[in-house]
Amino acid sequence: MRLQVDLSGVCDVYKLCFVRMPWAFFTRLALDQQSGDRWERAPYQLHAGLPYSDSPDQILKVAFDGPLFPPESGRDGHARSVFELNQRVSPWLRTESFFDGEPLHIMAGTTLAAFVEQIGASGGNVFVPLDWGCLPAVPPAWVADAQ
Repeated sequence: MRLQVDLSGVCDVYKLCFVRMPWAFFTRLALDQQSGDRWERAPYQLHAGLPYSDSPDQILKVAFDGPLFPPESGRDGHARSVFELNQRVSPWLRTESFFDGEPLHIMAGTTLAAFVEQIGASGGNVFVPLDWGCLPAVPPAWVADAQ
């Protein structure tokens, strides 16, 4: 079973600010205003804490999968801090092409809508909490039985 989610209310409001596989975190704040514990230290995957959130709607967290490399992995992998990644020194996620195709780079500040599109283009999926979507209107069994 697959549900579709309407992202129109948040698709361009939230921007990618942190990735810890398989989670991507999006913020409503400008990237230079969003922070977390030890975001200045590299490698971020060993030192950095999750993004701070001062309000319930400041951070959105989604899960994803796909053939994507984090900054420290792959042919061009380097240890980076969150601050470096959010200054767009390197992409948060990328593909590597071995057959002359153009690699995909998902940079800090990517909108949620663009993130969903790019993950799909890589062959992956994005998973959001169930309460983001509306279940289809299906009458209860007792209504169908009564007719």
